[in-house]
Amino acid sequence: MSDTQKTASNYVFIFLEIFECEGGIQSYVKDIFQAYLSVAAKTVTSSSAQVFLLRDGLGCDNPFDVYPLKFHYLKTKSPVLGRVRLTIALWFYLWQKRPKHVFCGHIKLAPLTQLLCNSLGIPYTVLTYGKEVWQPLPLKERNALDRAGAIWTISRYSRDRACAANKLNPEKVKMLPCAVDGNTFTPGPKSPALIEKYGLTGAKVLMTVARLWSGDIYKGVDVTIQALPAIAKIFPEVKYLVIGRGDDQPRLAQLAKDLGVADQVVFAGF
Repeated sequence: MSDTQKTASNYVFIFLEIFECEGGIQSYVKDIFQAYLSVAAKTVTSSSAQVFLLRDGLGCDNPFDVYPLKFHYLKTKSPVLGRVRLTIALWFYLWQKRPKHVFCGHIKLAPLTQLLCNSLGIPYTVLTYGKEVWQPLPLKERNALDRAGAIWTISRYSRDRACAANKLNPEKVKMLPCAVDGNTFTPGPKSPALIEKYGLTGAKVLMTVARLWSGDIYKGVDVTIQALPAIAKIFPEVKYLVIGRGDDQPRLAQLAKDLGVADQVVFAGF
């Protein structure tokens, strides 16, 4: 879309869960919603978009639920029933409205997206993020990527891993990197309050911002903790500031204690 677009078109987005949990994918998708609304505000005729959410329920905290975005909340107590609701709702909408393009927000939803879109001749794009596509995928998911009009991903590294593991055409993969809000994250004076709160006065600070989930140990927080005794021999004033939370934090805290660096590791939460 451009600022001079005159003709309204119609798009569909499909996601697993955005507003009732937190994580990198959720932050990334919220940036997409914000960008969509920002572009729509500058166009003469806004391009409407329908957003189908499998695991978010009506009443969740969603600041983006304003025109031209229309959200469909399909959360149910039964995961199977939720999938059935999504399939029916999505099928009827695609069949009746024939949108210009569908954006599938997770590889787990790609086979369903392929089935519905191919049967109606609607092009679709699959959004990918990281490790969910770094290993060989089940045949249905790989076929859904092969049949997609395009694949979005966040980095060249993710593109290369996904293409190598699943024999994908790199030319089909488009980059949509993670964004940073320059109005919020910008160089500036150190906050005396934060320095005091986390005991960082005079410290050389290492920092990781990540969800501390046991399924994401590849992010290397434990590796950094293991390196701290050696680092502290050269920089005794070092502190490791870990920003994030999750079920792996107790293990990481115990690791720091076992290595004698508990006083140098600060779990700041999120």
